[in-house]
Amino acid sequence: MKLKASEIERFIKTPPDNVRAALIYGPDLGLVRERAKTLLNALTDTPDDPFSVADLEEQALKGDPARLADEAGAVAMFGGRRVVRVRDAGEAAAKSLAGYLDQPGDGFVILEAGELTPRSALRKLAESSKEAAALPCYADTAENLERLAQGMFREAGLDADHAVLTTLVEQLGADRQLSRNEIEKLILYKGGESPVTLEDIEASVGGADARGLDDAVDAAASGDMQAFDTSFAKLIESGVAPERMIRTLTMHLQRLHLVLGRVERGGRLDEILRSLRPPLHFSRQPAMRRQCAVWSRRRLDGALAMLADAEANCRGAGALTEPVVARAMMSIARAAAAGRRG
Repeated sequence: MKLKASEIERFIKTPPDNVRAALIYGPDLGLVRERAKTLLNALTDTPDDPFSVADLEEQALKGDPARLADEAGAVAMFGGRRVVRVRDAGEAAAKSLAGYLDQPGDGFVILEAGELTPRSALRKLAESSKEAAALPCYADTAENLERLAQGMFREAGLDADHAVLTTLVEQLGADRQLSRNEIEKLILYKGGESPVTLEDIEASVGGADARGLDDAVDAAASGDMQAFDTSFAKLIESGVAPERMIRTLTMHLQRLHLVLGRVERGGRLDEILRSLRPPLHFSRQPAMRRQCAVWSRRRLDGALAMLADAEANCRGAGALTEPVVARAMMSIARAAAAGRRG
């Protein structure tokens, strides 16, 4: 079944008994992860227990399509519903999902995926099955971000007027998790003292780190090797977490993918850039135009897959996280430079 936007929050908090699988997909990978986590917590009281939850990468299903059904059919050692979580799901997972849905069972499968076209076999299967659901996760609109901020402020006992909320939204990006992190940082900065002011936003949200991240991301996506080296070194020196850098670059390339898709459907680039929500700052629009000439959606698919692998490799990497991220971002810069020469 295909869920409407208004149905998604209720579904992930109280999944229907007749549904055995959920495909959570879209360009906002932060929102994909957030919704998958909410759904997982609704399905099991022990989300970190490997005997209750199996965590798979799609690669594991390519050589063994039946593994998904086998994992979902296993009995949870301490009772409860068995859950299988498939990360970075793509078209190869469609065969496994079909085999799983063809067999009876009371397990549940959560598949996390990036942007899928309407022609995607995996998406078609989830939308057409009565026992599966497709949950799209598109970049947050300004209205969604404002509601997110209002809700988080309310929980923290803080007030903010419309002008403050509007300014805050302009500082946030298209990735839900990164936006939530920035709002949490602002709440921590306030320390319970209401209301939130414009000065608070200027002091705690984005700031020099955000501008430095924008510079590094634009340099990498544009293939400007020298500018990237300089920007990356400054970010490391200022203490910006490498994981934040790679997520910001991922979010930017996802947005670039979205823009190119709209261009392919006949849209005018200048109008598309002006209509982006959350807005793309006018100072970054020239860089985005240049990047549209450098990249194709197919090449971006490869770049995003490589970044996803790099982010996965960062988990538990400790001191090696910085070189992993540096190597991944440099690879993007080299790919962009090659595209520019071509």
